[in-house]
Amino acid sequence: MRMLWLVMATCLSSAALASDAVSGLWRTEPNDEGLYLTVQIGACEDNAERVCGVIMERVDADGQAGESEFSGRYIIKNMRAAGEGRWNKGTIWAPDDDKTYKSKMALVDGGLKVSGCVFVICRGQVWQRVE
Repeated sequence: MRMLWLVMATCLSSAALASDAVSGLWRTEPNDEGLYLTVQIGACEDNAERVCGVIMERVDADGQAGESEFSGRYIIKNMRAAGEGRWNKGTIWAPDDDKTYKSKMALVDGGLKVSGCVFVICRGQVWQRVE
């Protein structure tokens, strides 16, 4: 029984460490008008073993931040740690086309590569850490 508790504690701490690696404030790539969103990423409220991201604000080309109609909405849901700075089996919502994509993400070269597909249509961005 003691061994079972040790294994469970190790698994839970590994999941927490996986979300810690990506936790923080990120900015999306700017759109054609130079506008980007900031996204707070961390453990999901309803499942601490998974990673979620919530849109915080939009920032225009002049650097002026403000609330968006999307503020407070989940953009990333239920990403599962896949090891070595990678997460998968979650979803990402694209505000520009109002579609939800099966998604994955990975830490790459100081950024976070997020990508997803709906049927055969795939999209991706590399987000930069703000905090």
